[in-house]
Amino acid sequence: MYDYIAPILTPILTALVVWFIERGRDKKDDLRDEAESVNREVNSATMELAYATAMAVKRGKANGEVEAAVDAYNKAKKRQDDFNQKLQQLIK
Repeated sequence: MYDYIAPILTPILTALVVWFIERGRDKKDDLRDEAESVNREVNSATMELAYATAMAVKRGKANGEVEAAVDAYNKAKKRQDDFNQKLQQLIK
């Protein structure tokens, strides 16, 4: 009886193990992609703030670009905080 079951169960169990491993890798890849996207957004907002600050100092007055840079920073910071919260929930 075992001679008939083993050849059938072995590939099925192997396929299930591979599927679980790949599923875990896909989740990690998705998180890594999201983290890179968040980091790019934060870096871009930081560059906008640096440029706006430099131009405000150069001109001697703040311009509309400072407010736009602050808005970009606030959006990036919120996205970063949301992502960090998502990671904390996954860890628990």
